[in-house]
Amino acid sequence: MKAIWKLGLGSLLLWNAAVPAGAWAADSGKQVHIELILGQDVLKVNNEAITVEKPYISNGSTLVPLRVITTAFGAVLTWDSETKTVGLKSGQTSLSLQIGSTTATVNGVQETLEAAPELQNGTTMVPLRFISEKFGAKVAYDDATKQITITGSAEASSGGSSIDTDLGKTQIGNSYYGWSMKYPTGLIKDYQSFQEDFVGFEDADGEFRMSVQAETGVTENMSEDALISRLSDETEGKVLKKTFVKQGQTPYALIVTQDDDGVFEHRAYQSGDRLYILIFYVEKEEDYKNPAKYSKYQNLLDSFQVKFNSSDSTVKDLSTVKNGYRTYTDETYGYSLKLPADWEKAENQDDEILFYDPKKSKFITMTISSKADKDSLQPWVDRVAKRFEDMFVADYRKMDAQRSTTVDGNPAVALRSKTTIDKKSWSAVENVFFIKGNYKYQIHFDFEKEADLSEMLIKDTLNSLKVTQPSSSIGDLKDAADADRSQTSLVRNKAYGFHVTVPAHWKQNSSAESNMLQFGTGVGKFSVFAYEDVGVTPQEMITHLKNAIKEEDEVEIKDIESKSETIAGVNAHWNVFEAGVTTSIVCVFEKDGTIYVAHGYQPNALYTETLKKQIKAAILSIQVP
Repeated sequence: MKAIWKLGLGSLLLWNAAVPAGAWAADSGKQVHIELILGQDVLKVNNEAITVEKPYISNGSTLVPLRVITTAFGAVLTWDSETKTVGLKSGQTSLSLQIGSTTATVNGVQETLEAAPELQNGTTMVPLRFISEKFGAKVAYDDATKQITITGSAEASSGGSSIDTDLGKTQIGNSYYGWSMKYPTGLIKDYQSFQEDFVGFEDADGEFRMSVQAETGVTENMSEDALISRLSDETEGKVLKKTFVKQGQTPYALIVTQDDDGVFEHRAYQSGDRLYILIFYVEKEEDYKNPAKYSKYQNLLDSFQVKFNSSDSTVKDLSTVKNGYRTYTDETYGYSLKLPADWEKAENQDDEILFYDPKKSKFITMTISSKADKDSLQPWVDRVAKRFEDMFVADYRKMDAQRSTTVDGNPAVALRSKTTIDKKSWSAVENVFFIKGNYKYQIHFDFEKEADLSEMLIKDTLNSLKVTQPSSSIGDLKDAADADRSQTSLVRNKAYGFHVTVPAHWKQNSSAESNMLQFGTGVGKFSVFAYEDVGVTPQEMITHLKNAIKEEDEVEIKDIESKSETIAGVNAHWNVFEAGVTTSIVCVFEKDGTIYVAHGYQPNALYTETLKKQIKAAILSIQVP
C-alpha cells in the first residue's frame, strides 16, 4: 500500500507557495498591496494578516516565501522536482529559478541573481525585488521601520503550457476520468501520474495524505461484497473497519486499516466500468480519532462524486486531455507536445523520453542534446543517416529521400527509413531533426509494423510541439550517437581473473564477480564465460550450445565456419553458425582445467562487417591467468 504514495519532497517544500481558494487570493487584474517586515512572520495582504516564514537578507537581497509572490501576482506556479526548478508566470512574463542557483531565466533569457533561492524550514524562499520588478511591481523599503511594501497587479497568464491558477476554484476533479470533489484546502497536489489515473495530495507537515486512483475496464455493477473484496487488494495492516456505506450521493466500500506508519481509510466507488479508489492517510491515530481534526477531511472525502461538470467554472480540472489528446509538458527540457490520451510514458532513459501506444507497437521518443559550436542541421542529419547505413546490412534496410519541413517555426529535416529482421515483415521509422539555440532536438517515431505508420500521428505530434528555453539547470548534454566508437576498454573478471578488450560503447550487463562478462553490443550480445570441472571438451561445449539454441529458438542450425585459433596462448575451437535470423560466433578453449567460452549473438540484419571485426577483435583479446 505504501508504494502507492510517490512522495515529492519538492512539491511539499512549495506548500507555502500554493494558491488555495480563500479570501486573501488576488483576482486577476486587481491591484494588490502587501506589507511585510524583515524578521517578522506576519505580513498583510490587502490589510489581511497572514503567517509565513520570516523574510530575511541573503547576500544583500531580501528573500521571502514563494507564497508571497504567488499571492501578490496570482502567478502560475510549476515545479520540477528532479532539478528543483521553480517556474512562475504572470501575464506575459515567465520566470525560471533553481534552488541554490544564481542563474534565472526570464522569458527565455538567462540573468544573474544576487542571491539564489533557498529552502528555509521547509519553505521555498526567493529574491523579492528581482521577481517583483520583473512582474512590473514596485518595491519600497522603509529603513527606519524595516518595512517592505509591494504594489502590484494580479495578471492573468496566457499561452504556453502553463496550468490554470486556483483562483476562484472551490472544487477539483478530472474530466477525463469523470470525478470531482471539494477543493482540498490545506493540501497540495504532490504527484500526478502521466495518465492522470493517480493523483496524490499532502499537507505541509506530512501528517495527512490523500490519493484518488481511477481504473477503467473493470467488471460493471459489482456487488457490495465484490467491491469490498476488490478494495481489500489495496490494503494491508490491521483491519479496523470493513463495511459498505450507502448514505451520501454515491455508495462506497470502506476499509480502515492501521500499521506502524499510521491509519489508512480506503474507499472504493464504482460507475459503469470505472473504479475509483480513495485512500486517506493520517500519521497519528489520535488525529484520526480527533473530530476537530478529522471532520474537515471527512467532509472532503464525503464530497467525492463519480461525475465531472465541465460547465462549472468553479471546478479545477486536473486533466490536460482535450479532444482525445493529452498535453505533456517538460519544464526541464523546455518543450510540450500532445499525445493520444491512451498512450503511456516510460521511465526516462538518459536524455531520452519515450511515449508508447499500449495497444499497438507505436513509439515516440524525444532526445535532446547539446549543439557543438560548429555543428549545424544538415551535417547532423547526414551523420545519423550514415550511422543507420552502417548499422544494418544492405538487404535489411531502406531509406527514403530526406525532406525539409518546420517544427515550431524552426527549420527541420525528416528522414524515413524501414528495416526488417526476417526479410518478410518490415518496420518503419520517421526521424525529425531540428536545432534551436544551443540544443539539438530529435523526434523519433517508431512503428513496429510498416502498415501501422500513421501520417496523421506524425503530423499532429509535430504541429503540437512547442519548444521554449530549457531549465537553467540543464548544462552540456553530449550526443551519445556522436561518441567515438573506435575507443576500447579492458574489462576484468575478478572471480576468475580473465579479461577482455571490447569497444568502449558496449554496455556491460554482468557483475565482474560472477563467472562471466556480458556486454550489450547495441544490437546483440557478447559474453565470455568461465567453467570449472564441467567434464566436457571444448568441442562438446560448442555442440551443447548449438543444441540449446536449436531447442529454445526452435530453429535449424546452419554451419558457416569452423576453424582453430590461438587464444590466450592455447588452441581454441572457433565456430560460426546461423540459427534462424541470428548468427553466433563461438570460441571455446581450455586452460589449466577451466573452459572458457566466448559467444557473440547477433541478428543477421545487423551482422555487418564492422560488427564482425569488433567481435573477432574482442575474442582474440581474451587473456586468462
